[in-house]
Amino acid sequence: MVSIIYLWYYINGYILISIRGKRTERLINLAINKGIYLRDIRRHDKAALMKIDIEGFKRLRPLVRKTGCRIKIKKKVGLPFFIYKLTVRRGFVAGLGFFITALYLFSSFIWFIEVAGTERINPKEIIEASRELGLKPGVFKNALNTDDFGNELVLKVPEVSWAGLEITGTKARIQIVEKIKGIDSDEEVFSHIVAAKDGLILDVLVVSGQALVKEGDTVCSGQTLISGIVTSEKEEEIPEAEQGDPKEIEKPENIYTRARGSVKARVWYEGFGQSTLLLNKPQATSNFKASSFIRIGEREFYFKGDRKNPYSYSKLEVMKQSLHWRNIKIPVEIVNLKYTELTVNTIKQTSEEALGRAEEQAKKEAYEQLEPGIKPVKQYLEIIDTGDKQVFQVRYVIETIEEIGVEKELMFNNLY
Repeated sequence: MVSIIYLWYYINGYILISIRGKRTERLINLAINKGIYLRDIRRHDKAALMKIDIEGFKRLRPLVRKTGCRIKIKKKVGLPFFIYKLTVRRGFVAGLGFFITALYLFSSFIWFIEVAGTERINPKEIIEASRELGLKPGVFKNALNTDDFGNELVLKVPEVSWAGLEITGTKARIQIVEKIKGIDSDEEVFSHIVAAKDGLILDVLVVSGQALVKEGDTVCSGQTLISGIVTSEKEEEIPEAEQGDPKEIEKPENIYTRARGSVKARVWYEGFGQSTLLLNKPQATSNFKASSFIRIGEREFYFKGDRKNPYSYSKLEVMKQSLHWRNIKIPVEIVNLKYTELTVNTIKQTSEEALGRAEEQAKKEAYEQLEPGIKPVKQYLEIIDTGDKQVFQVRYVIETIEEIGVEKELMFNNLY
């Protein structure tokens, strides 16, 4: 309710004034009788300070002359005065509007492109391929389809097995996963597609090879999803000979190929956090000790202070200064150490604060496991019952949908 009243005062505007004179009380009484609203009246340095609205200030001036008092405006507060300043400074308002508009338009375009995950592939090759797909500095962000870009880039650059596009502000980040070293699209090689991480299968698309999993299966990291060894499911029978020989069954032969396809799965990342009602928080004191030494090679020569930390609980600051002569670096450096003593203050948190701190810790741990370009589809928090009212434990879970298949070269020496 109080905040609404102050908002009302701000919208209508008010003036902080000071009144001096022998008949100050008489002036205040006359103003009240005339219906002029004065508030927050107080004495300060032989003067009366008070707040009055704009209309009341106009009606107060004749009363000031009548009582012989002196009035001084200390401060003008409120929306009317702010609008008046803007009307006076039209050039400033126009410039501010132009700046905001230009900033908005500037942030609607891609100006920086970053390539991550490349080891053997030249990043310039990725940037050039991206330019052909429409991603280049100055392109409008809404003109890009981040979902299709990765698939198109994989088709464009044969050495790439997976690609993703993440746009943050005016920067586009292209995340690349290169194909396994030694497996070239032009070579006659055989491989499996295995799971890069644990998950629940959602969709399996086989281009070549034999699917070993189906929708709804739970898989573990390293498990084969699409095999490069295709086995015939049918057994061929040889007709019975005229002499009455029994039937002979031909064993199915294995066909080796390079597994290709897509396997999407639900993947979960979890983080744990813990907090207590009593929180130990370190705080720096005014006590500190400094020491300095010269390091020559691996030897240290102290010329100021002690070698050991004088405090049982402290914060260490290290400042190094290397010696140079022209472009030659001398293997000598001066190291300054500063030990600041810390004290531990025990702070009592509320249950909401402790739970919030634990949630923040668990959420941070879960998000650190996410790869660039992967977006959560579901998130939830689970409170773990510890049996101790002083301790709060939580589990934060992030669910994603990802392409989990990676190519693994088939090693023939392990097949027999």
